[in-house]
Amino acid sequence: MDHRRYKTLKTSRGYHYNYFHLAAKDSTLLPLLFLHDFPTTSSIWKEQVTYFGEHHGFRLIVPDLLGFGGSSKPTNPEAYKPTLICQDIIDILNAEAIDVAVVIGHGIGSKIASRLANLHDRRFRGYGFLAVPYSAPRPKQKMEDTAIATRKMCGYELCGHILFLAEEDAVNILADHMQSLYSAMFPLDPKMWVTSVAPIGALKAWLDEDKKTPLPSYLTPMHRDEWLLSFKDGFPASLCWFKAIVSGINAADDKEIPLDRYSIKQPVFFAAAQHDYISRSVLGIAMTHHNCSEASIREFNAGHWLMISHPAEVNASIFNWIMDLV
Repeated sequence: MDHRRYKTLKTSRGYHYNYFHLAAKDSTLLPLLFLHDFPTTSSIWKEQVTYFGEHHGFRLIVPDLLGFGGSSKPTNPEAYKPTLICQDIIDILNAEAIDVAVVIGHGIGSKIASRLANLHDRRFRGYGFLAVPYSAPRPKQKMEDTAIATRKMCGYELCGHILFLAEEDAVNILADHMQSLYSAMFPLDPKMWVTSVAPIGALKAWLDEDKKTPLPSYLTPMHRDEWLLSFKDGFPASLCWFKAIVSGINAADDKEIPLDRYSIKQPVFFAAAQHDYISRSVLGIAMTHHNCSEASIREFNAGHWLMISHPAEVNASIFNWIMDLV
């Protein structure tokens, strides 16, 4: 993505956000906001920037989330409360004089898109979720309970990696095994997450042994080099997203959301990834049906990184959904 199109904004709470901005070629189209996952940056959306911005003329806002890329990197997990991150995003929209937009999230970006729906619904016409669905507030959530529940449902814990990434020694283990981490996060065979990433202790063991697995063809050596450069200073800030989950900071934050805000009545698009073995598509579809009254669901024969593995299909599906919103 063209670095000349990036801007920097100091938000109302004093953090700096680095974000890609592309002006609209067609002012009748709704602005689009893209929110990325861990461990990536705004650059993960380059296929979407080309398709929606350069080809179709949408106005685009694509930030590096707090703790990533060129944005501020506080190491206090309290800074990563979803309500605070949401206000940062609203600050960006305000700075760009965007009253109403469509937000599309992936992974932790889906969590922030969810809270934007709960707290700032007047600012959005619709919400898109890739791989990870809308997540209703969970003020009583404990990750240990989630581990037990998902092991009963799926035969293995879906959140063991989260528990590990919140541990104090995770930052050093990741820094010492960057190539192994890259391999585990972007594997050719997404099913390896069942044994080597998702269960409790699995990702730590993988990294300690410095294991590697073949990479998919859609990842070029340039992608790997850019990724390594993006995280050359390690993960002391970005891991705070997981510390906020495991420590209960996020659950306490969710207590502030009224019950009548839990269900989403505005249009929702969920791109279910059939080969995401952490965010299982069958669970995501059920959650979307339960929580979102105006849901459009599309299943993809893809893993977690479907926006880069299947960009043509994903982009066309999102485009068709957005055009129905206009």
